[in-house]
Amino acid sequence: MKNLANLVIKSAIVGILLALLIPVFGRSTWSQTLITVLVLVVIGYLLGDLWILPKLGNVAATIGDFIINALGIWAMTEALPQFTLSTSGYWIIALALAAGEWFFHQYLLGSQASEKR
Repeated sequence: MKNLANLVIKSAIVGILLALLIPVFGRSTWSQTLITVLVLVVIGYLLGDLWILPKLGNVAATIGDFIINALGIWAMTEALPQFTLSTSGYWIIALALAAGEWFFHQYLLGSQASEKR
């Protein structure tokens, strides 16, 4: 149940940021944005939040999420027709997502600490 709540929070962060930033730096349909959100959330949660964060901490997990997001967004623009972004858009969106991830990681670490008490 805790993982489901975490996924909902992470999906909201990623979804809002992508919905706001993709139109600024490119274009995509709503369904393509939703697919991109789902891919980034699942891969980022499994690799960044469940694997890197507990082992290496927030800084490493945020850097890992930045890389995952940049590569994931690039892959989605290659895979989905009519989904385009400027080169600077990839980096700015990945950076904005990494900033959101920093705060999400703080939440995860805080909730794990309160569960151990």
